[in-house]
Amino acid sequence: MKIRIKSCKIFAIISICLFASFLMCGCFDLFGDDKEKLKIVSSSMKVTYTEYLGYTAEITGVAKNTSGKSYSYASVEFSVYDATENNLGTAIANINNLASGDTWRFSATLLAFPDTKPATYKLADVILW
Repeated sequence: MKIRIKSCKIFAIISICLFASFLMCGCFDLFGDDKEKLKIVSSSMKVTYTEYLGYTAEITGVAKNTSGKSYSYASVEFSVYDATENNLGTAIANINNLASGDTWRFSATLLAFPDTKPATYKLADVILW
């Protein structure tokens, strides 16, 4: 019984130390808002139609890393809507190695081919590692 309690305590201490070291080295940030660290400077949406597939959308734009940190991975995700505000899916773009102060010309493609025409979009999420 004493061995199990000691093992649990040791495991808990190691887990806490690993969690704290991840926070200190910036491997993940539980308290930051990545949308504030990567600013979307400009964006626009181009909609195309293919007879056998349906509609698709491509959101292009420029994002700037304003965080003061470099990231090995960054992604932007946009929710795409039709004229009646139905969510048609997500458009995603990603990049590796985004340095502090860098600007990124992204192209996010809708990952679906809806039969209704995309009309609007909004930034859903930014992920930085």
